[in-house]
Amino acid sequence: MNIVKSKIIKILLDKQCSQREIAEKLNVSVGLVNKIIKQLSTENIIYDTSTNNSILLKNKVNNAIILAAGYGLRMIPINQELPKGLVNVNGEILIERLIRQLHEKNIFNIKIVVGYMKEKFEYLIDKFGVELVVNSNYKYSNNSFSLNCVNKY
Repeated sequence: MNIVKSKIIKILLDKQCSQREIAEKLNVSVGLVNKIIKQLSTENIIYDTSTNNSILLKNKVNNAIILAAGYGLRMIPINQELPKGLVNVNGEILIERLIRQLHEKNIFNIKIVVGYMKEKFEYLIDKFGVELVVNSNYKYSNNSFSLNCVNKY
């Protein structure tokens, strides 16, 4: 995917726009935007709703899954009292920062797969309205197993 194409998708993630608005934001021709819009439409990524002069992403993301079940062995001894997702870096707890970034993009349906020290993540339910999914096999499994725990989502 080229840079202009990815920038167009990024613009569309934030709001519904016309081709002219996109061209102005990217400082490119309307013709180039039109060509890329046709490609994205052919690739089934967007709807080009010419009737009202707007473009919408076809499959806009509305949920997220965060994998936080493992030990994080590469972070020993930092994570012996806290799972690595709850480590504070530059004044921010890593998983909270990620959740806030998702909320900024209007993604509120968030599932977090937990395992190691799962009880330490429970405060996130009240604070951010996330759902915790427990991988009780985290000691013996990997990310693929954690993903399988949330396969239905």
